[in-house]
Amino acid sequence: MRTRYLSRLAGGFMLLLLAVGLAGCGGSDSSSSDYSYAYLQFYNASPNGATVYMREVDGDSFGSAQFGDATALVSSDDGDIDLEFVRIDADDQEVVLDTMTVNLSTGYKTLIVLSGDFSNPEFTEYKLERETLDEHFRLFFNNLRVDGISYDVYMAEDGDPFEAANFLGTVGYLEQVEMTYWDPDEDSDDFDTDEYTLYLTLPGQNEVVFESQTLDFSYETEYLMMIRDVSGAIVDGLSVDAVLNSTYVTNITDVDASSQYRIYNSTNLADDITVTFGGNTSEEDKTFTLSASELSDFTSIDYGDYRISVSSPQAGISGLTNKLITLNQGQSKAIMIYNNNGTLGAATFEESGLPQSYDKTVNFINLISDFDNIDFYLVRSDETIDTAPYYTLNLEFGENETLMLPEDYYEVIAVYEDDNDEQVLLDRTALTGFTEDANYMVTVEPADTATGYEIVILK
Repeated sequence: MRTRYLSRLAGGFMLLLLAVGLAGCGGSDSSSSDYSYAYLQFYNASPNGATVYMREVDGDSFGSAQFGDATALVSSDDGDIDLEFVRIDADDQEVVLDTMTVNLSTGYKTLIVLSGDFSNPEFTEYKLERETLDEHFRLFFNNLRVDGISYDVYMAEDGDPFEAANFLGTVGYLEQVEMTYWDPDEDSDDFDTDEYTLYLTLPGQNEVVFESQTLDFSYETEYLMMIRDVSGAIVDGLSVDAVLNSTYVTNITDVDASSQYRIYNSTNLADDITVTFGGNTSEEDKTFTLSASELSDFTSIDYGDYRISVSSPQAGISGLTNKLITLNQGQSKAIMIYNNNGTLGAATFEESGLPQSYDKTVNFINLISDFDNIDFYLVRSDETIDTAPYYTLNLEFGENETLMLPEDYYEVIAVYEDDNDEQVLLDRTALTGFTEDANYMVTVEPADTATGYEIVILK
């Protein structure tokens, strides 16, 4: 079977005049009006899974998708195609998850969706006919929540409230439903390209469980809206992905989704530090007392703009006052308190929303002000830093980087290069298992050790 990749069009999720634009490959170009190929795409919605590759059995690879992501759209001749879906384990060996035969039809898009618990994954085939659209779009909803709950879907024009929204239909588990526009015109029964707000409720109820921002449906194409679970650092709630005809998937978060944070005291001060988090009128200020190397639990909080202040009773230590911390809907952040030559400061980064069951998301951060070119290496038992494939280089003070690691045991090594371009060891750990279902953080920080520094692994 002859296949070729479609080019990916530029697009993004842009906030413009309070409208979020959903971008993707459109179907309005007159040269594409006949859709003379069949089309194939894969989307991954398993909230506790791994990156999955789709390929033709004994043939071409069609790319991979991690959770909440999709492969590029592939065009092909019509007919049967044998597909297999594969992940890579910790030993770099392929694990075949499933195989299936799909019949591709000219003018139709076939979407293969992975959903459910990854220990017993479900691969579901959906098919839709592509159409040439003029100033209109088509709207499909898929419900991929693991709990199997159905949802009523509503849409309102131009950010109108739920009371003014129009009921579109009910979507059950693993269903794909094409929604019908409530105000068709003489030219088309499809939706007018415009700005809308989406709402979800439980069937027959009026309490909104999900509300989107104002979304700009500006492309003349088919929008596939995937209702899915969340994963990673924040484990509760639901989200919606807009899957179009490119690898770019737009994630839409509930406007009322809560956020969370946790705080780590990387200082080696003898006295506890006091951290005050607040400054938002909708939330009471919260105070933490943290000893050296102590990590707080996650604290759930409404999204918004906050400030933190940090103080220490120890003589000669200057505090931090009113550092701005912004937490968006559905966002989790780590706040790392450090001591920079007698002055307290804070570095922050967002924690991953990807599953941690197989592939581990690890944040590395340099909390040593003495060096601005620290390298981290993740070294397995049969590797050295010269052969290790997982590393991050040249982290400046307060800078963080993220790596995706297969579940395995690693020795973490931190080095810097001196003025003679020689590597100097700061610290190394014993072989440590990155094997838990957790978001890992790795710091290098001052300590009372032989080198004056130590690596700390947090989760």
